[in-house]
Amino acid sequence: MNRLLLTPMIYDICIVGGGASGMAAACAAKMENPDVSVCIVEKGGKPGRKLLATGNGRCNFTNSSCDDFTTVLDFFRKLGVMAREEEQGRIYPFSGRAEDVLRAFELFLGRSGVRIITGFAVDSIDYSIAGEMVVSFGMDQEVRGRKVLLAVGGKAGSQYGCTGDGYKLSREAGHTVTKIIPALSPLECAGDFEKIGGCRAKASVTLLRKGEALHSEKGEVQFGDYGLSGICVMNLSRYIRLDEWELSDYKIACDFVPEMTEDEAVLELQRKSEVLSIPYEQLLSSIVPRSLGEHILGMAGGHVRQAAHFLKNTRFTVSGVKGWKFAQCTSGGVLMDEIDPLTMESKIVKGLFFGGEILDYDGPCGGYNLNNAWITGIKAGRAMAKDV
Repeated sequence: MNRLLLTPMIYDICIVGGGASGMAAACAAKMENPDVSVCIVEKGGKPGRKLLATGNGRCNFTNSSCDDFTTVLDFFRKLGVMAREEEQGRIYPFSGRAEDVLRAFELFLGRSGVRIITGFAVDSIDYSIAGEMVVSFGMDQEVRGRKVLLAVGGKAGSQYGCTGDGYKLSREAGHTVTKIIPALSPLECAGDFEKIGGCRAKASVTLLRKGEALHSEKGEVQFGDYGLSGICVMNLSRYIRLDEWELSDYKIACDFVPEMTEDEAVLELQRKSEVLSIPYEQLLSSIVPRSLGEHILGMAGGHVRQAAHFLKNTRFTVSGVKGWKFAQCTSGGVLMDEIDPLTMESKIVKGLFFGGEILDYDGPCGGYNLNNAWITGIKAGRAMAKDV
């Protein structure tokens, strides 16, 4: 990898951003046309840093529910990555190690002669020269590309250097960038979470906006000192929109016994109280963690029927989205209507392509967002390598 560009040259393909989509595009271009010249300009010290954190370090790189997951699997086979499917369609490398996926990319890029320039953030792209674009970065240096891919990611994961640089470059090219907000993020909630922080409980969770149900999920809810987390809660965060609504308009309703109706829950708690003589303060033992049970029983005020109600419908008012450092992806970005969906080429600037999180796409947890990064990179890489 080159930290300094010694001799400016014209590449067939210049990729801005060495994340998942950028690396996929470079590999796909070389698979399509081994003779094409490719460079990646990455502002970090090494491409793929954020990839190492995906799937809790296991790299859940696609999902069998994605329409085009077979294309992604075939692409990874060509990189030498074996895959296995686990629960809910999540697909991981066979080793369960994200570092092995990154290593496969490094080996292929190295063997294919892709030049990687690290440590430079792109400042501007000049489209005025016919047949090429000038990609400029620090210390008055530049590379030139006959075709350029913007794959710099979004703003989620700021600790990995994701700062949203590409939105400025996209606007300068004439593209529309929709409002960006953190997605797949823990949610801050009003109230005192000191006693229930650290609890985990299975539940059905529903996001309400002014009482109207927007979306429901099932899974494990994790309680922090700030509010709620867990995959099911983070999936709900995708449906929060602040352009027309206030945070206080949103509530999360938790049903800790979705297998029961409220009447059935009442009968079960009455049986425990009256037949088994279990004290009120222990009625929810074996149903939810102790501190959460105490919280629910406290709201119920000593009434068994109310305890059953809150067991089925405990509500928390959303007070904030945890933020870019904690978000797994970005909601919003470059408007998809301005991009050719088959090639990922701009409809505004010929020879300019887009891939990955910079685009206005966000999917749920479970491999959907990485799948989008790969598939948009693969499409762009193949298209850029043709007619060179």
